[in-house]
Amino acid sequence: MRFSARGLILAVLITLAGAYVGAFAAGRIALEYAPPLPSGAEAQELSAAAFPGLRVFGGGEAEAIEPFGDGEGVKYGSVAYWVKHNEATRDVATYSAGVRDRLAGAGWRIHDFTVSAPEPMVDGGAEYQAGFWAIRPGLILNFSDYYWTERPSYDSPGAAAFDLWRAPPSWSAGLSWAGAVAGGLVALLLTWWVARTAGRARPFAAGAAVVAIVFLLPSTLRPGEELPGDSPWWGGFYNLGYGPALLSAWIAGLILVVTIAQTRPVRAALSFGATQVRRWPKTAVAAVVLVALAFSLPGLLRQNGVSVGAAACRPTGLPAEAPAAETRTSKHVKIFVNNAATEQERALIDAAIFRSRSGSLGELIWEPDSAGFRETYCAGAPIPEDAVAALPYYFDVELGNPAYLPALTEEVTGLAGVLAVHRAP
Repeated sequence: MRFSARGLILAVLITLAGAYVGAFAAGRIALEYAPPLPSGAEAQELSAAAFPGLRVFGGGEAEAIEPFGDGEGVKYGSVAYWVKHNEATRDVATYSAGVRDRLAGAGWRIHDFTVSAPEPMVDGGAEYQAGFWAIRPGLILNFSDYYWTERPSYDSPGAAAFDLWRAPPSWSAGLSWAGAVAGGLVALLLTWWVARTAGRARPFAAGAAVVAIVFLLPSTLRPGEELPGDSPWWGGFYNLGYGPALLSAWIAGLILVVTIAQTRPVRAALSFGATQVRRWPKTAVAAVVLVALAFSLPGLLRQNGVSVGAAACRPTGLPAEAPAAETRTSKHVKIFVNNAATEQERALIDAAIFRSRSGSLGELIWEPDSAGFRETYCAGAPIPEDAVAALPYYFDVELGNPAYLPALTEEVTGLAGVLAVHRAP
């Protein structure tokens, strides 16, 4: 394997990029083999140790990776457990110390127990907060008790809560190094093959090196952790986004296409295909048109509200809830409200959604010609104008975890205007 000075620099850059991608892939795969979060009796034991005798919300299983709340970077998937405030939990220092001691007795190693000084809030009242983080084999826990005084009755006064996530397996670091070696070797061999096989592909290979410098190098800078051990070292790779990833894939694919197109079997096949097209040009054009219509026509019909082969849609009220078997793991929830509900009633429902801590803020879907409204009542087809008056509006909510639905349901059930809470596919 021989390279010129410029070729050597190019090979080194592409090899480093391949090593980084290989290490990322190995680390991401290793995370899939981390032990699951506590469930069943084990989860009940943990929540009882933290919150003895209280109604605990949350729990469930988490994705391996999820974005931070502000969308900047990614972290290990976590689940939350929380309780509503009572007389005991409002004394944040004393209650947090009790949680600390109970978890320490259960085998957790406690770190950075802190009681913050009260801070005045802009719109009145003060914030009281205490917390700590703790670890045990395979798990990391972050506890906080925060209480906001002088809140209106419809607002949240805070909560006592903890987030729980999995630590990567102890062997994941070794696997990442192995992935780096494998990725670097593959990239080096591909660079050598392209250089030997196709001179025309060399400019594209140089472009790939530029992509590696411009996009991959900044992503190696580890984003700041919000908490110790809450995000992977390769989290910056996710920050590249789809644009750079697609550009990188396009350049790599172009290099391979140009290289493979110059091999003898492919050249022969392309020559044969070109001959057939020149012989029957009308047939070739017709085939291309038919294929294009087959892929595009159904989408165009759906986009314009045309449902092929379906009966006319005429909803008369609240839609039927999807079978539980289809929605058991869904995070999508629709809170149906009377379309005659007042603005104040809808505002109180919105406040209850926020107070539940279960997921996103609710978006009111009420326009009959909107995609969401049509999908809910007519599977995307237009809704007859004379049927609209009988149809409830709904708040569209995305849960943080499928297990958070009871917290949401408890907060909104019984409020004026609320008709039903449906988990949607």
